[in-house]
Amino acid sequence: MSTIIAGRFQSSEEADHAVEALVSQSIAREDISVFYVTPAGQHDATPIGGDEDESPGTEHAMHGAATGALLGAGVGVAGALVAATAGLAAPLIAVAGLGAAAAGAYSGSLAGAMSGTMDAGHHAIRHAGMMVAVNLGDAGDEHAVVATLRHAGAADVELAEGTWADGDWSDFDPTRPPHRIDTTSPDRTPT
Repeated sequence: MSTIIAGRFQSSEEADHAVEALVSQSIAREDISVFYVTPAGQHDATPIGGDEDESPGTEHAMHGAATGALLGAGVGVAGALVAATAGLAAPLIAVAGLGAAAAGAYSGSLAGAMSGTMDAGHHAIRHAGMMVAVNLGDAGDEHAVVATLRHAGAADVELAEGTWADGDWSDFDPTRPPHRIDTTSPDRTPT
């Protein structure tokens, strides 16, 4: 496995500038790879396209919807019982009870489904853009590479362990959350 530092740039011109800066610091061209990362969800990782079979964070939505529907229906039935004890006529009680139970079930299922998806936005994702990846090898200066990428305008800089073959990061996985390097000091624990 190789230690790889990669920076994301908004344009190919910025990426080219970063490559020139890295080469001027005596980093061999075969230790630098430039490639485009498509937006999340467009990596064609599944047979029908996309990245995953379901959207991240939605695995608990169905359970939340069912729980919310039951709770909402229960609240609706409780409301109908309150109406019955208030002395409303039997037909009104039935209609009010059904309406309250239905409204409660719908509202509860919606609230439950949403609460089941709340974590979806908290997954670290790799944003689209031009990536400049550097194979540090045995003699690479991590701090200098990070500083050069940042100075060249990298929006994100990340640290990874990966396979470097024929001048490319051959096992790069765009769906894997990046291990971003803090702006103050590189963290040597890639995930």
